[in-house]
Amino acid sequence: MELQLIRENMETEQILSAKPTQAAVETEVALPGGLREEARVYYADASVTVNGGEMTGSRVSADGRVTFHVLYAQGDLAHVKALETTADFSQSLPLKEENAAVAAVRLTPRAEVQHVSAKAFNGRLLLRAIMLLTAEAALPRTLSFVKDVTGDDGIQRSVQTLQTQHTVGEGEGQTLLREEFELSDVLQIKNTLYATAQAQVEDILGGGDGKATVTGTIAIEAYHTSDMPGRPLVYTRHLMPFEQTVALSGALGDALAAHSAVRDVAVLSQEIEGGGRIMRAEIQLYSALTAVENAEMNVLRDVFTTDGPAIDAVSQQVVFRNGTVNAQAAESGRAVMLLPEGSPRVKTALLGFVRPVLVKAEQQNGKLTADGILAAALIYLTDDSDVPVSVEQEIPFHTVFALDASPDDALSLTAVQVEPAPITGDRVELKYILRLFAEGVRKGEARVITDAEAVDAPAARQGIVLSFVQPGESLWDIAKRYRVSMDEIRHLNPQVEDGMQAGTPVITYKR
Repeated sequence: MELQLIRENMETEQILSAKPTQAAVETEVALPGGLREEARVYYADASVTVNGGEMTGSRVSADGRVTFHVLYAQGDLAHVKALETTADFSQSLPLKEENAAVAAVRLTPRAEVQHVSAKAFNGRLLLRAIMLLTAEAALPRTLSFVKDVTGDDGIQRSVQTLQTQHTVGEGEGQTLLREEFELSDVLQIKNTLYATAQAQVEDILGGGDGKATVTGTIAIEAYHTSDMPGRPLVYTRHLMPFEQTVALSGALGDALAAHSAVRDVAVLSQEIEGGGRIMRAEIQLYSALTAVENAEMNVLRDVFTTDGPAIDAVSQQVVFRNGTVNAQAAESGRAVMLLPEGSPRVKTALLGFVRPVLVKAEQQNGKLTADGILAAALIYLTDDSDVPVSVEQEIPFHTVFALDASPDDALSLTAVQVEPAPITGDRVELKYILRLFAEGVRKGEARVITDAEAVDAPAARQGIVLSFVQPGESLWDIAKRYRVSMDEIRHLNPQVEDGMQAGTPVITYKR
């Protein structure tokens, strides 16, 4: 018997991931006042931007910038000011798997700030941020396999269908957005200190000119000083729609995925002619898009003959990309801060801050359970002073998101709309909304035949054979062992089916 092998190639991607790595970024900055003036830090925040990265051998290098925002006072401790400074970083991360590829690859480094500290010392601010860095690389890969074997009527085939996916286009862009917002007269805002902003993608529109447009909303939270009696600090929230067009290199494919992030935000409030006050915002928005193509292939899982020479098939276990995750969800939550012993009692809660740090994630029944720590901070006033007081505390959280994501995906948690409210003099409730962003790829595994040849085999024993299903054995395994067709087994054993229990009797008849 002369076998004819029908071969085919499958275009897919191998996904390499870096081991999550913590890194510390430190810097210091001189305060504008004199060395003898008392300085006090009320709150320190930081955001991180990753500019790019490279992969060499089994390591990934990533570089970027950390932006610090500090609320502090110097001299007059009731007069809160804001300070912004930046620090660059470069960090190396080890890959989880060895990489033998030498071709250029698509690399996606990510970073999030887990902890920030600031200390005033001798007229300077000492700043430190601890980041968690990860990275993912997609290597184009071509898998060769045997799609079919022909040459004899007695050839039996076990066929499987593989759903695959690979990137066919990508692009990125950066744009500067400007907007003005009216500020309520009731708040009596005097000066805007700083703001944070988050972008949320709502839709992606593909065009016929090799471009795609991302639309969404930017949520801005701004912090201000105020002339309101008993409220020296206030905050406001603003929504800003955005639309950004990105050119794609390659095709639009079957589906588009987008990631948008605010890389910088600058705010300034000022009085306007005729009365009233506005806040001007400038936002640097970055968006990255990928276009993927889906494919479906029928390939051989196994093959044998019922007569004559046997088939010696060489198989290989392959891993391939078969899906993309790009999803987001939000859940509200609340936590109670118990002030440390000896802290002044709360009269008015001014500002609350929450930074969630994800410790553990589990996926079950289409939902993701997240457990971690809330790095909570509170700025408040007491009964007998107009000088603000600040406290920090770590509070565990447990939240279930209606999101079909995996712990292996790139998960990012942020907290927005933090509302502090005193319960008693030493307890404050923080209400907040947790937003979860999940990005990643889905992987499939399959055993495919890469080669096959006809080999001599002893004649199969003729007659009726009674056998018993072994643990994990399928109808195909029995048919291959006795070199009979599955139709023949089903005809003689109408009660059997795949997934049979061990010990089930099966009759085979070899003519």
